[in-house]
Amino acid sequence: MKYAIYARVSPRGSDFEGETSIAMQLEICRKFVADRGGTVVREESDEFFSGKDLKRPGFARIMDELESGRAEWDTLLVYKLSRLTRSLRDGADIFDKLFRQGRGFASATENLDFSSPAGRAMLGMMQVFNQFEREQTGENTRNKMMQIARRGEWPAGYPPFGYKRGARGDNVLYVDDRNAAIVKDIFEMYASATDRTQRILTKYKGIVSNSKLFIILRNRIYLGEIVYNGQTFPGKHQPLISQDLFDRVQATLPQKQFATRPKAQQYPYLLSGLLFCSACGRRMNALSAKSGAYHYYVCPECKNRISAEKADACLLDYLRNLKIPESFLRKARPLLEAEQQKALADKKPELDRLKRDLRQCEKELQKIVDQIMAMEISPPLMKRMDQKSNELETRKQELTRKISEMESELALGVDYYSIALDMLAKLQQLHDLVDSQNELPIRQAILANIERAEYEKGEIKLIPSSTISPEWLPRRDSNPN
Repeated sequence: MKYAIYARVSPRGSDFEGETSIAMQLEICRKFVADRGGTVVREESDEFFSGKDLKRPGFARIMDELESGRAEWDTLLVYKLSRLTRSLRDGADIFDKLFRQGRGFASATENLDFSSPAGRAMLGMMQVFNQFEREQTGENTRNKMMQIARRGEWPAGYPPFGYKRGARGDNVLYVDDRNAAIVKDIFEMYASATDRTQRILTKYKGIVSNSKLFIILRNRIYLGEIVYNGQTFPGKHQPLISQDLFDRVQATLPQKQFATRPKAQQYPYLLSGLLFCSACGRRMNALSAKSGAYHYYVCPECKNRISAEKADACLLDYLRNLKIPESFLRKARPLLEAEQQKALADKKPELDRLKRDLRQCEKELQKIVDQIMAMEISPPLMKRMDQKSNELETRKQELTRKISEMESELALGVDYYSIALDMLAKLQQLHDLVDSQNELPIRQAILANIERAEYEKGEIKLIPSSTISPEWLPRRDSNPN
């Protein structure tokens, strides 16, 4: 295993941080690599840089190397996760980039190691469900905005031209007299005048642009309605124009010249970017028929064509098979919790031994001090005692450091067993995610679990990500499941 080591100290300085100096971090990381029979191929460090700053020179060089595909290392190693970043959002992005480039991550003093196949699989699943949780948060926000719209209030953003907001927390729109008069005049001019667009833009130059004009003219907000997410609700605000005037304007508005094909746009293409032609090896493109009713994956080289619905159904079938039975979860959780407690208990004797050694070291140091205070010491003896004292001080510092690290590790309790417990719970949610028809998190799950898919003679072969399994999992188009 080849490692890239990254170290960082904050702007407070390495002297203030003491045992977490750059040199100390590098030394501990090198020992971590040596203990595992690995090789250090790169070392980078940033001194006096905040963990919130992603533009650190050393860190930027590592990420540039990673994203360019030139990285010769397999695993990014740090002294502690906080040395990499203190931001949860940034950490998720960094892990995502490592995962997509097939690289692992490890912490020398915390039981976090995503360099093994199992660790990378866990990392991938963590990224999938972190994305799912972000999407759920976004969905909750949209639901809240919808509730506001249903009440006839303005859900979010700047109020439309001609209206203004009330006090903080008041989502009702109130008439802005000056701009409301302009809106009424614009509708009247457009409904009655010839050469109306140019005349309106000339009259209200600097206030209304061409694009803004047509946004105003098409906006049902001026009828006293709230339109949100394609739905219309009665508004609590005062309308500025009549229905008759609005209808007369709509009848004369130019039609939009460009329109998307709704059905084609709505199809998710779950295998987009993952499906390869078995004949020539080219990546297949996602295409729709002009009608928008049919969807395909097409090879640009040999024109091989696959039904997108059939291919995507096979993929969803694969993800459904990841479900863990509830009975297994009930049995696995207590076993994993017991293993976690055992792992922590196994470390306690070593911690007790270190503390005994530290107490003995302190006794010997005190003994030297007592001897110096009790009698006159010749220069040669003083030199030997001074040398012994220095050795004991060095030993004391080393023992103190090891004890601190082990106590932090025991207190934190972060290890593979904790991650495994979390992953079991999230794997259970994956089945519900696939059946929910929520396309974006499903797509994220596919990217994390499937590396490549191929089609040949009516059979679709799914190649899972190397972090999960090296084997091919065939799924035939005719499979009932």
